[in-house]
Amino acid sequence: MTKKWEDNFDALLTWLDPDHEKAGQKHEEIRHSLILIFEWRGCYDAEDLADETITRVVSKLPEIVKDYKGDPALYFYGVAKRLAYEVSRRQQARVELEDPEKLRAPGIDTEEDDREAVHECLDKCLAQLSPDDRELILLYYQRDQPTISYRRELASRYHLAPNALRVRVHRIRATLHTCMKKCLGKAK
Repeated sequence: MTKKWEDNFDALLTWLDPDHEKAGQKHEEIRHSLILIFEWRGCYDAEDLADETITRVVSKLPEIVKDYKGDPALYFYGVAKRLAYEVSRRQQARVELEDPEKLRAPGIDTEEDDREAVHECLDKCLAQLSPDDRELILLYYQRDQPTISYRRELASRYHLAPNALRVRVHRIRATLHTCMKKCLGKAK
């Protein structure tokens, strides 16, 4: 699976531009534009959605390259539009409580309790990760806004392509998110 994904990513770079250096720059420009698109649409996880868009395009690349004419960036934007629509539909499907404060026991400092519960759950979930994944996710988010050079350094350290690093971090975050939801659900 990984080999096929790497082959498809190489094909993606070739599709963006025959010169790998220019293709890498184009890839970063497209990713940045995707992040902006998702931010403009009010998505709190814009970077993850941009990565998801790129992953979807990479997985469909063999079918796309045959017939697609025009600027590849436009194809990415179309996929991003559909993904934003999916996210919007998922958010609309969620049932919201009228007043969640009514459900809490009176006289309890919920903000402090919630913060402690979140920290405890995060510690438990981090402990469940493999040592490599735990180290990577902690290093990746060690800085508030990881710079491109910092991400490249991490990718080099883990012998990954920059996009493969983002995908791996995305998957680790998804695992942590699922674990946190389960843990916080039990804590309440």
